[in-house]
Formats: sequence, C-alpha cells, structure tokens
Amino acid sequence: MKIAIANAKGGVGKTTSALFLASAAALRGIKTRVWDADVQASASLWADKAIEIGQDLPFEVQAANKSTLMKPTDADELVFIDTPPAGDVMLHALSVADVVIVPMSDTSMDYQQTWITMRNIPDTTPKFILLTRAEETTNAFKSLIRALDEQQLPRFSAVVRKRQALKLAVGTNPRKLYEYGDVLTELLSSVRRAEGEE
Repeated sequence: MKIAIANAKGGVGKTTSALFLASAAALRGIKTRVWDADVQASASLWADKAIEIGQDLPFEVQAANKSTLMKPTDADELVFIDTPPAGDVMLHALSVADVVIVPMSDTSMDYQQTWITMRNIPDTTPKFILLTRAEETTNAFKSLIRALDEQQLPRFSAVVRKRQALKLAVGTNPRKLYEYGDVLTELLSSVRRAEGEE
C-alpha cells in the first residue's frame, strides 16, 4: 500500500511524519519502506545521519521519482511517500497513492494550503488530515478543529503534540513514537474498514 504524506506548504512535518509512521509500522513487524520523492532529500539525509551515529533505521529509505512511484508494492507492506510541496512529482504521488495523509499545524497559511492539497487528491482516494505541532489548549487549535469539523474534512482523532523531542529526533532512529503510534492504529483500522466495504 502506498501512503503519500503531502501538503502544498513546506515545514508542516511531512518528513517527520513519514519517518515516525514507518518506525511505528516496523516496530509492529509490518514490512515498510519510505520513498523520498522530495528534491530536498530530507528523508534520505535523515537515514544517512542515523547510519553515521550507529542508529540504522529499521526500514529502507529510497530516493524516488515519477518512475519509482509507478512501481507496485507488496500487498503486505506499507510504503510511505515523502512528497515535495509542489510540482509534477507531488501530483503524481497523489494520483498513485492508496491513501493520502495531509499533515498541518494550526496556522491560517497551513489551513489554506491544506485545502489546495485536498483538492488535488482524487475523490476516490481515502485522505486524512494529521494535526501536527498541536497545542491543544490554544484558541488557534480549537478554532482549527471547529473549522475542519464544520467543513467535514476527514482527520485523525490522534493529534501530534508540539514538543522539542520531535525536532531533536531528526537523524536518529525514532524509538519513542509519541502520538504516531496512535495515528498508525487509526490508519490501519480505516484501511481495514474500507477493505471490508468492498
């Protein structure tokens, strides 16, 4: 299954989400990979740094392009696609993904760019907003939740809280998953429900 992590805005936690979700899957014994389709190669650089400090990731990170994205995946594996914020490769990733996760924080710019991203995802593709860097007691966060729910935009119940530890995890093998373990549980449950309906 191909899972694109996408948002038209940079800096929303796409790479962090891809790496932490892949780690959560690997820790559950699920075969997983990350395809790094972003020209900044953040996921690949993360993996390289982890190797340098002796913390090899428990999954493979591969550079990816439009051709890579067309390749089939095994039925029993999860492939997380770290996408660029714009361009043909991002749009292609959205078109081939089985599921799309759209990370966002509670800024008005994130909200605007999330709408743009959601509009580019095919109607038949399951899609979920993932709230990252969340500060749940703030008015901004509460207003965002109301807006998303009023628009009936699909989102994960689990939110990834803002914490320094996530910033410091870059270039390491994530061992503490924080809320990403809950996000993966929701994702897998949603996929199973969708498959049961077919």
